Amino acid sequence: MPGESPISITTQRLLQQTLCNWQQWQTKSALDCQPEVVRELVGGRTNKTFLVAAGVFQAVVRINSPDSLKLGIDRQREARVLGLLQSTGLVPQVYFIDDEVLVSEFIEGDSLNTKSLKNTHIMESLSEALGLVQSVKMPDSNPRNYLEYCQNYLDQLSGDIVSASVKQQIEQAALEVDAESWEPVICHHDMVPENIIVNERGLFIIDWEYAALGHPRLDFIRLYDGDYGLTGQQEGAMRSLFKVKQAMDKLWLAVQL
Repeated sequence: MPGESPISITTQRLLQQTLCNWQQWQTKSALDCQPEVVRELVGGRTNKTFLVAAGVFQAVVRINSPDSLKLGIDRQREARVLGLLQSTGLVPQVYFIDDEVLVSEFIEGDSLNTKSLKNTHIMESLSEALGLVQSVKMPDSNPRNYLEYCQNYLDQLSGDIVSASVKQQIEQAALEVDAESWEPVICHHDMVPENIIVNERGLFIIDWEYAALGHPRLDFIRLYDGDYGLTGQQEGAMRSLFKVKQAMDKLWLAVQL
């Protein structure tokens, strides 16, 4: 099977099982035969992802990392978020999903980069897209507690990796964010340029596994490194959120070493 890194026996089993159950996939048009693996899609660090095809039909099969809890991922919440966002046209169509596997539409196109984010049209399209995402309600769900989320990572790391003083700074910043008055909205929490694809159909946002109700400015801050739309007093109010964003990025990397 094509790929640039070893594929575990468990991943191979789940992949073949998913392909064999192709008739359970909720595709818009009926499939005539079982899809086959075209290639492994590389680039992500968390899961194993494969492009599969049957004739002109193409899909992405993602085999979830066994370390989901360690990484702070709630697969059932991801499924709910994706379900709520299907009608927006901003996310891939979901064909099949459970705690171990996601089968979704393959979105062809170009991923954004730091340079393209400065394009006025792209900025306007992103603002409109995130505004639409944030307008979708997710009732009966608790917003992310950023202190608890950071502590989940910190508890896995020794003092040699994160000193007591740095830990205290992270926890203080997260506590300040949690204590602020803000309206929870659906937040991607991993809104990097690589997760935004543009093609002739428009703009699409992929990889929602870290999504949850969260701070309405965090996705913007992650995309624009704290500079997007923040001036004067507002910039000061967002300083703690920016620190939390930086901490989550670094802690996420550290727990995977």
